[in-house]
Formats: sequence, C-alpha cells, structure tokens
Amino acid sequence: MDGIIQSLGVIFSLSGIAVLLIGALLGMVIGALPGLGPSIGLSLLIPFTYTMSPELSMLLMISLYTSAEYGGSISAILLSTPGTAAAAATAIDGYAMAQKGKANEAISISLTASTVGGVLGGLALLLLAMPLASLALQFGPAGYFAVGLFGLTSVAALAGGSLVKGLLGAGLGLALATVGIDPIAGTPRFTFGQFELYEGVPFLAALIGLFAVSEAISLAEKQARKKPLGKTRVGHVFLSLGLWKETWRSMLSGSVIGTLLGILPGVGGNIACWVARDYARARDKNPEEYGKGAANGIAAPEASNNATVGGALVPLLALGVPGSPTTAIMMGALIMHGLHPGPQLFTEEPTLVYAILFGVIIASLVQYLVGSLFLPIMARTVLLPEGVIAAGIMAFAVLGAFAIRNLMFDVWLTLGFGLLGYVMKKLSFPVAPVILAMVLGYLIESNYRTALVSSRGDYMIFLTDPISVLFLILSLISIMVPIRRAWRARRAASHSAA
Repeated sequence: MDGIIQSLGVIFSLSGIAVLLIGALLGMVIGALPGLGPSIGLSLLIPFTYTMSPELSMLLMISLYTSAEYGGSISAILLSTPGTAAAAATAIDGYAMAQKGKANEAISISLTASTVGGVLGGLALLLLAMPLASLALQFGPAGYFAVGLFGLTSVAALAGGSLVKGLLGAGLGLALATVGIDPIAGTPRFTFGQFELYEGVPFLAALIGLFAVSEAISLAEKQARKKPLGKTRVGHVFLSLGLWKETWRSMLSGSVIGTLLGILPGVGGNIACWVARDYARARDKNPEEYGKGAANGIAAPEASNNATVGGALVPLLALGVPGSPTTAIMMGALIMHGLHPGPQLFTEEPTLVYAILFGVIIASLVQYLVGSLFLPIMARTVLLPEGVIAAGIMAFAVLGAFAIRNLMFDVWLTLGFGLLGYVMKKLSFPVAPVILAMVLGYLIESNYRTALVSSRGDYMIFLTDPISVLFLILSLISIMVPIRRAWRARRAASHSAA
C-alpha cells in the first residue's frame, strides 16, 4: 500500500501532471508527423530525462508513447499518410471519411477508441504484470537466458520482411553488446584502446543514431509535402452518442486483440491494427462499407494500437524482456537510472512500478483531454515540410548525444550509427533487432555463462530446466513460422506461374 500511495502522490503532484501533459502534447505532434513515431520520439527524449527522478521520467515517456501511438492517426485521416506504421489500417477508412467532409467524426472516433484501448491495455498491465513477475522469480540463469533469446528471436523474425536480415541485425546488436568490460571476467574487450568504450558502446548514441539521425537523413532526401490538409478544418473532436453506440463493440474487441498481441514480443501495433480491423469487418453487418469510410474501420485498429502499449509493458516489467523497439528504449532509460527491469523491480522499487502501472491508464485519459483541447491546432503540424523536420531532429540528436557524458566521441558515434541506420534502411535491413539485441545482450550473455559456471560446463542444464526448455521451443517456433510462411508463399507463386 505504501508503494501505491507514494506512486499516486507522484502522479498527481504538480510535476507529475506537468510531465503527463508535456508528454501528451509532444507525443501527438511526433506521431502526427509522417516518418516519426514513438521510437524516435523517446530516443530524442531520453537525454532530457537523465536528471529527472525515475518515476517522472517514466511518466513522461509513457505519456509520449501512448499519445504518439494515437497521433499517427491524425495524418492518416487528414492526408492518407500514416504518421506511424500502426496507423496504416486507420488510413483506409479514416481518409475516406475525411474525403466525405467528415474529418471531425473520423478524428473523434480515433481519439475515443485510442483512449479506450489505452485504458483497457493499462488495466491488463495492472492485472497481469504482478502475477507474471511472481512466477518469474522462480526462473534460474538458464531460464532467463531462454527468455531473453525468445524475445530476441521473436522481434528478429517479425521486424522485417526477411528472416535472414532480421537475424543478421540481431547478430550485429549482440556483437555491439560484447564491447566493454566482460561481465564475468571483469576485463576490457573490443575497446581498441578507447577509454570511452570501457562501459560499452553508448546505448544512447546507437539509439539516437539508428532511429533519429537515419530518419532525418531520409527526410532530407524528400521534397516538402504540398498536399492540402483536406476539405474541412478540424473542429470539435467529441464523439457523438450515435457513433459511440455504433463503434463501442469494435473498440472493445480491438482493445482485447491489441493487449494480447502486445504481450507477444515482436508483434505490437503494426500487426494488431490489421488483425483488429479484419476481426471487426468479419463481424460487421455491412462489411462492404469498409474502405469507404466505415466508422468501425477506424475504431477497431485505433483501439488495438493503444492497447498494445499496456500489453508490451507486461514482459518488460515482469520478465525484463522488451518486446518492441519502443519498450527497449524504455528499458534503456531505466538502465541509465541504475535500474534493471524484471521481477526484482517490484520489491526494490514499488513506487516506480506502481507509477508505471497506473501511469498507462492516467496517461490515456490525459491524452483524451489534451486531444480534445488542442487537436484543431496540432492537426496543422502535418503540413510541416520534411526539411524542417529533419533539421529539428538533427539538432536534438546532436544535443542529446553530447548531453549525457559531455564527450564529442558520443556525437561522432551517433552520426556514425545514423549513417549505418540509413544504409540499413536502404538495403531493407530492420533496425529494431539491433537495438533490442544491444539491450538484451547483457541478460543473454551473463545468464548463459552463469548457467554454464553453475553446471560446470554441462550444456544439459538448458534442457533439464523446464522454463528454459519452454522458451527455447518458443524461440524455435518464432523462427520456423516465418520460414514456413515464406515457403508456402513461394510455393503458391510457383503454382500460379505454372
């Protein structure tokens, strides 16, 4: 109870309310700008949270995360250009409705559905995280190694179109994670005489470079958008009673789907939005309306997008395994504050844990409040040209890279990772597995080696521990499923060609 009371005191303090409001405003703007998203927004935000308390920094990041997931629907509806990948399904019916002069109705549906999804996803996090964390306390080193491996293989398999490219990205991230002091022997390795690398490759430099700087370079290549905002300006965004009665079932089903898929590492809103839309369409009395401005075609995917936020935080808090690039960034922020997500966090930092658990729900409500008041103004941000956005990202990226350790080495490293990320995007290599592997590298390596030390080099420890066996099987399945899918697609293509 002390942890609950103290966490609520932090949330409803003047500082807590301020960071929730700031995070919601920033998140909507970042989500609405095509090409950006919660991952880039959080990567730019981390340096400025370093001097804050862990509770306030997490509240700020959660608020930005939830609002950015919603913000992607603004440009999806007004410009048919999803601000985030998770808003791609919303663009189909949202833009069609806006073309009919119903932009207000479309945005009001997306805002309400996102709020409902965020609240229900937060409730699921509140109910599931603690029991799962209690179970995770029974895990040994072999079990933790297998859990980390499962999280890594899941994201590597689902992050891009090619399994091989995803696994190569994960391999690069694991290689980068070995730089620095050996966690078992305590000796430096792969530092090449650079004292700046003794603590490892700076996670923040890699994060900002791979996500933010690479995106800034890509945006600088594009010409300024000249597409008009739409036929109507955005006015009120309050959902009418008639639209609520029409869409509440789709909001509920989308929230459940988003929560369940968010818990699975590597899935997230990118897939949940399409699953939720397809489910709503299959159960709708008028499926032929989908693609022509169906209200449920907006409600279902938008509810699922924000529900994945609470779902994705379940494995992060309970197991210490991030299941998406955004939660990997949040894990990196906790590590920068000297904290390690996992079941021990519930006993060591109960105030922080409850601030996160309640923060997801309250941040969703703040998102609705901020959206209702400021969306007519913020909707104009989608007209900013790419050159202006790119310049702003680069300025914040360089400032953030230098701010943590006050070293130009980190700035040059950030720019180097930016070029690497740009090349990877050009070659269709997913960036997410690299970041996730850097975060999970310590967990995987240290528990792998600790398990072998405790078993005196007997690899059977990984096959005799039931938790290890379970997650090793899940890791194998996560790799085999995309291989089977690709084989079936190739076989179907050859049959159609014949």
